[in-house]
Amino acid sequence: MNTLIVFLISMVFLLVVLIRFKWSASVGLVSATIMMGLLSGMKIADLTGAISGGFGSTMTSTGLVIIFGCIFGEMLGSSGALEEIAKFLLRKVGSKHDYLAINLLGYVVSIPVYFGSAYVMLSPLLNSLQKLTNKKMTGYVNALFVGLLLTHCIVAPTPGPVAVAAEVGANLGWFIFYGLIVSIIASLLCGWQFSNGINAKGRKEAQEFLDANSDLIKADETKPSAGIGFALILFPIILIVLGAVVPMFVAEGSILYTVFQFIGDKNVALFMAMLLAAVTLRKYLVAGPAKKGIMRYIDTSANKVGSILMVIGCGGCFAKVITQTGIGDALANMFSHFNMPVLLLGFLLAMIIRAAVGSATVAMMTAVSIVGPAIALQGLSPVLVGLAVCAGTVGLTLPTDGAFWHPSQLNGISINETMVVTVSTTLASVVAFAIILLINCFSGFLPGLF
Repeated sequence: MNTLIVFLISMVFLLVVLIRFKWSASVGLVSATIMMGLLSGMKIADLTGAISGGFGSTMTSTGLVIIFGCIFGEMLGSSGALEEIAKFLLRKVGSKHDYLAINLLGYVVSIPVYFGSAYVMLSPLLNSLQKLTNKKMTGYVNALFVGLLLTHCIVAPTPGPVAVAAEVGANLGWFIFYGLIVSIIASLLCGWQFSNGINAKGRKEAQEFLDANSDLIKADETKPSAGIGFALILFPIILIVLGAVVPMFVAEGSILYTVFQFIGDKNVALFMAMLLAAVTLRKYLVAGPAKKGIMRYIDTSANKVGSILMVIGCGGCFAKVITQTGIGDALANMFSHFNMPVLLLGFLLAMIIRAAVGSATVAMMTAVSIVGPAIALQGLSPVLVGLAVCAGTVGLTLPTDGAFWHPSQLNGISINETMVVTVSTTLASVVAFAIILLINCFSGFLPGLF
């Protein structure tokens, strides 16, 4: 059977059983994985190998990040540190602008920090904010998710955009500059304002509730201060940033190179953050949820992570089987025969391949390999072609992507509500592309595009 048809059948099956019949996400994913493999004609040995290999590779890349990050977040939440941060934000910006604060926080954090790590670290803050304001959790999730995803996919020095810039021969400095312009506008429109639209009916009530109950957002001296909470959240982010930056300026193999490469590893950084939180917040935890000792508390918190790992790992199974069926190549071959502008071709290819295989980086590199040769032939801006490819990978966040499952597993929203976030990210992708087209109209006058 045709690979594209098999993919569509499997995707429709997955969405129907998840949304209509309320199946367990992991059961639905594995069922769709098996269906995809069998209908596409994969050998049984290859299919079973892909299922276990997909789970294993996903756990290799994100397993420890999720475990350490969730325990770290649990400590911040149980101690009251996240609640104090939420109160601090509400005192400074009010509930009217809390979505803006969360959106900008995600936008900045995801420039140096991998999307999955950043979402795991920041998602508990959304839970604390929602408890104080009673606003829709979907609004908070969307504000954070869109901010994180846009810089992850469009703004270097994240690996995907760096690779695209190199492939099209763009100056990295100008690629970052225009990437920031494109992504910040899309983030504010589809992260901040779209979230306000999600909670349009509850904005006034939330502010009136906080105004009438101002004592709720006063600092609590019996809990860790907002400053301590911010410092703990920034700790792993700083380590990861230093791990990326310092090795660029010291000799490879030197002590400094080795040390910062080690502590800047995302797994090590979050492990150290977890231990630092255990020490710093011990007195607050022992007085409450960690009465049996901080190590027993860590074990108990780890037990809660199992279901999250199961869903994300099963998502990895689905993505692996889809990749092995060759759908990325099939889509690339199909689109390469259409006579359409290179900017539009790169954008659509990246978006659809990302939706199919669940990897923004794979989508970027596949799309750019097709449109790249046309840049010089047609006298196009390598910066804008590269950004169009990157912008395409922001849209259509579907169950093939492990990121799709973070909001439901970490913030408790439904699959239907998660699909609202998918609509928002797709709008953000389109807005980013529209801005690229606008810039292209003035490419003869603007600096750094060629």
